[in-house]
Parts: sequence; structure tokens; C-alpha cells
Amino acid sequence: MKFTVYFLSFLFCAITIAQNKNTQEAQQLMEKVLDAIPQNDPTTVLDSYKYDAYENLKVSGDPEALTGPGYKKTELRKTLKKTGVFFTEKTSVHIYNQKEGYKEIITGANMPGFDEPVYPIYNINFQSENVYDSRYIIFDQEYISPLYKKAISYYDFNVEKDSIISGRKVTKINFSPKDENNNVLFLGSLFIDQENYAVARAIFEKSGDLNIKAYHDFTYESKSSLWYNSSRKLYVRQEKTRKELELFGGRLEVGIEKKVNDDDKAAEELYLIIEAINANFKTNKEIDYGRKGLKIEIQDSALTQKEIYWDKYRGDDAFSTTELARFMDLDSIVAASKITRNLETLDKFKVGYFPVGFVDIDLKYLVKFNDYEAFRVGIGGQTNEKLSDNFRINGYLAYGTKDAVFKHKIGIGYRLNKEKNTWLNIYKQDDITEFAAESFLTDARVYSLFEPRLINIPTFYLYKQYGMSLQQRLFPSVISEVSLSRKRISQTTSYQFIPDNDVVFSDYVLAEVSLGARWSPLSDFMRTPKGYQEISRGYPILSGQITQGIRGIAESNFNYLKVSGKAEYAIKRPDNSFTEFLVEGHYSTGEVPLTHLFHAYPNAPNKDEVLQRFSVAGRRSFETMYFNEFFSDKIMIGQVRHRFAPFDVFSFLKPELVLVSKVAWGDIDNVERHQNVTVNSLEKGYLESGLELNKLIFGFGLSASYRYGAYHLPDFEDNLALKFTFYLEL
Repeated sequence: MKFTVYFLSFLFCAITIAQNKNTQEAQQLMEKVLDAIPQNDPTTVLDSYKYDAYENLKVSGDPEALTGPGYKKTELRKTLKKTGVFFTEKTSVHIYNQKEGYKEIITGANMPGFDEPVYPIYNINFQSENVYDSRYIIFDQEYISPLYKKAISYYDFNVEKDSIISGRKVTKINFSPKDENNNVLFLGSLFIDQENYAVARAIFEKSGDLNIKAYHDFTYESKSSLWYNSSRKLYVRQEKTRKELELFGGRLEVGIEKKVNDDDKAAEELYLIIEAINANFKTNKEIDYGRKGLKIEIQDSALTQKEIYWDKYRGDDAFSTTELARFMDLDSIVAASKITRNLETLDKFKVGYFPVGFVDIDLKYLVKFNDYEAFRVGIGGQTNEKLSDNFRINGYLAYGTKDAVFKHKIGIGYRLNKEKNTWLNIYKQDDITEFAAESFLTDARVYSLFEPRLINIPTFYLYKQYGMSLQQRLFPSVISEVSLSRKRISQTTSYQFIPDNDVVFSDYVLAEVSLGARWSPLSDFMRTPKGYQEISRGYPILSGQITQGIRGIAESNFNYLKVSGKAEYAIKRPDNSFTEFLVEGHYSTGEVPLTHLFHAYPNAPNKDEVLQRFSVAGRRSFETMYFNEFFSDKIMIGQVRHRFAPFDVFSFLKPELVLVSKVAWGDIDNVERHQNVTVNSLEKGYLESGLELNKLIFGFGLSASYRYGAYHLPDFEDNLALKFTFYLEL
């Protein structure tokens, strides 16, 4: 008995020593692999390269597994019972050079069932092309790669065996997460070239809500001593639970919930399969990069490729299964499910419109509330491409229940250039707007469905305006606008403006010329036959604007100059935490009335009790700063927001904790010009910090902010702001 115990103890110790030795050996080998990445990654070794690719996506399985928005109609399920498959394929040329980066030129695009491809699908990063990237991506979800420079702190590695690939000796290393609960880690295998420590094959696996298997195969090129990715495959299988994926620019749930007590009626699994074949590698050649500033370019000719073109790429067994052989019947799927209509609605809803025939209803004008108008109800919109691709009519009509006055805008536009989306617009407008609220021309084209700060604004002025503008995307990364306008201003308060000539103005006329631009140098863009689209946002984002007021033109009263700038930067981390920085500045000189000066976006209602001030927090506003408390003719605003990784409480409850700090400095000259209003400056610097707990229920959360520093108020509760937050995910 003792002998048996001793033997087992010895055997256990021997196994433990062997495992530790294996782990140590694997770690040392991985350290060499990580150190050798700069010599093995084509994006760092080569000045340029290109290759051709064919890729297809297949969705196969029981239609009951397709649920979620746009996929719940009985007609769709009945049709899918007959076809059981979705299919799309493309051919492309992949180009890389050190100066311009990576680019995909799509030379063929086929999506049976659609008159033209659903372009947002090409925005989705289904699977990383380059295994050496520190973040491995599946369906736009970032995972920490085992080839990340700090991978040894995230993964355990073990040497399994040696083998041969492409006539070269390789070592198979298995990797697994150190923390099994970390949902951004894989398990899998790397096959490492024993001579140069390059990756010769890679397998990534993940189980859980989705069962994922991703493969990369490589071919060795002796001339450059590099392994090139010759093919990749991705298999996603769903059996028991639902999991949402972003597909077609909308939400698609993959999978079903099987019935526990009715297995014979349980629906089948759903499969998503991606296969890509790469060929014709060319390195360090003189390569025509084409249009610069684009990550994806879809050639106009890509949409007209004939069936014979695709046959040479698909292979003999591409559609050998019964389900996949029927993919050409997808026309009936699209027609029965109204997918095209749903996709159009999703696409336009993201920028604030809901399409109804040849008119896109503007959702921003339906219902609002403010102190001057009380409830403001209205309707607005613009004509769309169903009426004309190059001509549009836009406008709105609104009515305030408190002031009992109609407001309106009517405009027409003509497109001068389709690719650059160049529009010449003329308009007439009669409405109200907030005191000292400077806005960037180009921000109007970056839509926010809900701007909660509008509820709290108490002070407005009236204006009647005529104008014209020219909007253009100068480059993929630059949008611009130049405008000419004449405004007649009237007051809703007793405010008066007395410029240097001692004439008192309650009402006045302004003639302005404005030029604005927004530059996103590190964002990724796609060019389609319909124009340019931003496919992923990069930082920094820089905005600038200059406005000149001109006296004497169209009866205008004042000369002045205003200059504004804004810089946004963000850091996104693998654990889904996020840090955002915003710096914004405005400067004016000349005869500028208070209506057209600047504030720091105050958002505290002028009421005594904390709970009386309870409202909805804005996105960039100062929650503890009272309305009309400060005005400036020069101002600088800074903001830092750190969002921690979402708390995974339940599948339907994943709140986000955000820490926020804000600062504002400002000053104002010639205070005596502004009569019947109290004008305080921000010359000492305004400080506010707080926290938000967002997305608790239906997009709503809670926030608390506190004012401190030079403008701290004597009573504690006057420095405190408690509010709702609202973040809607489309």
C-alpha cells in the first residue's frame, strides 16, 4: 500500500515537473515568436504588397433560428423553409503600402435577392486578415490575440508536438486563457516555424453563447522568407441560446432556444460560414493604390459581373449541400421578408429619418419641450432618391403650445457631384434659438436622436433667416460647408445691445459668411457607387469654423469675426473600457451681441431645490452650471470621460459606469454693451466632476455631478446636480 502511495506521489511529481518544463519551454518559445513579429509581419517587413481574394458568406440552418428585428414575419419563415440559406460573395484586390496603409478594392460583388448589394455588410469585419494584429476581430468584436505583445500575461502556452508544413519544420503550441471568465480571450493553437518563429498556421476557438472556430493557413515564399495567409475560414455555430450580431447594418439574432421537453420538435442549429482564398501575392512592386483615404472601394463594374465570372471562383463543391444549392432562390426571401425596406429604414433611422415613400420624415421635429414654447409639436423631412437623386426639398413646420406661434423652414437643394455628395442649398427659416449657443455647421450632419439639454433651455431669441449653403465632402475624411445668410433678430426678453456708436438695439439684422470643416484623418471610409461612407471612426476628429459678420450688406448692423475649433480623441481598450477627451474653443472680436456670443453649455435649471433641478443630463453640457450664469466672448472648454467595461449583471442588464470631469475658462470684454442682463465671466476657471451609471433600463441611467473650485457656491446642494442619463443604441 505504501509502495502504491509512493509511486503515485512520484508519478504526480514527475507529471507536474514535466508540465512545468513544457510550460516554461512554450513560454520561452512564445517570447521568441513575439520578438520576431517585426521580421515576420508583412505589414512591417514589406514596403508594399497585394494579393487577390475570393470570399463568400453562407448562412444555413432552420429559419426559426433567424429572429430579431426584420426577421419575425411568418412569410419569411415559410419562405426560408424552402430555401434555408443566405449567400453573398465577393472578389477583391487587397493592397498595402507603408505610407497609405491597407485597402480592399472590391472587383466583384454578388448578393442574390437584392437589386444591388447591401453595402453595410462590407463594413463588417467578419474576421481579421492579419494574425499579427494585437487585436483579433470576429464580427467587429475585438479579442486579445495570443500574438499580442503582452500575450504571456493573458494566456497559458504549452508545446504539443512538431510537424511539417510546406516542407518546413514547425512546432504546435496550444494556448488557453489564464482567466477563463475573460470573454475577450481565445483558446487554440499556433504552428510556429522552428527557423524564423513565424506563424505557419493558426486556429482560434471560443465556446459559450457562440461556438466559434477560425482558421488561417499560410504558404511559405522562400524569396521573401515570409509566410503569406493563403486562406482563412470562420465557422460560427449556435445551438442553445440567442446571440446578437451586427449584420446588414442592423441587429440579427443568431440561434434558437431549444425546447427542453420537446426535443423532437427542436429547431436545427444555425451555421454561419465564411471562406476566403488568397492568391497572386506580389511584394515590393510598383502598385497603383487608387483613391487615397479609403479602406474599401467598390468599383462600379463590381455589380455587373456575370454568372460565368463567379463559376471560376466557387469550386466544384462550393454548393454541394442541398441547402446551399438553392441559394439562387434568395429573391423570394428578400421579397417575402421586405428585407430591403427594413434595411433602408435602419440605415436612415441612424441619421434621424424614417422613410415613407419618397419622403424621409425627420424624427427631430416630432415632439420637443422647452420653457418658452412648452410642448413643441411638428413635422419635418426631406424628399429622397425615390423622387430624385439630384434634387431635394426639405423643411419643417412646428407649433409651440405656450407661445401659440408656428415656426417653419423650407429649402431646396441640388446635387452638383454625386461622388463627393456636393449639394447647393437655398432656404428660408422663421424660428427661435438659444442665447449664445455657437454650433458647428458640420455637426448638423452628425445626428443625435435625442438631445436632452433642449428640455431645460429657458432663454431664446427669435429670428427670420434667408440663406444658401454649399456642402461637400472634399476628401473621404473631410466634410465642409460654406454658408451665406441674413438674419433679422428679435428678443423674447428685455435684452438690449449698445455697440460703440451708442445706438441701442433690441432688434437687429446680421449678415454672415461662414466656412466650416470636419476632418477625421484616422477614420476608415468606404467608396460605393452611391458615394462615400464612414465605416469605422478613428481619432482625433478635428472641427473648425470661421464666421464673418458684415455691416451694410442687406441692411446688416454689425461687423465682427468669430473663430471656433474643436478636437475629439478617444482610447478604446480590449476590455471595452473607453476614455474620451474633448477640447473646444471659441473666440470673437468686433460688435457681437450677446445672442451670438458663447457659453459653456449650461444645463442646470434655475430652481432652488436639487430635486426641482432633476432632469436629463446632456452629452457635453455642464450639469451644475445654471442657465445664463456665464457668458464669454472667448472661451475654452475641456472634458474627460472614462467609461469602465460594462457590468455583466444579466443578458438584458449591462450597466456602464462613467467618470466625468469638465473645465471651462472664459472672459468677456465690453460688458457695458449688454444691457438688462447679468453678465459674469469664467476667468477663474469652472470645475465640475461626477459619475454616471448608464443603461440601467430602456437606455436610461442616473448621474451625479458636483461643482468645485473658484465658482463653488456656499450651499452644498447648490453645487450638486442629480439627473437621468439617456443613451440609445440603434
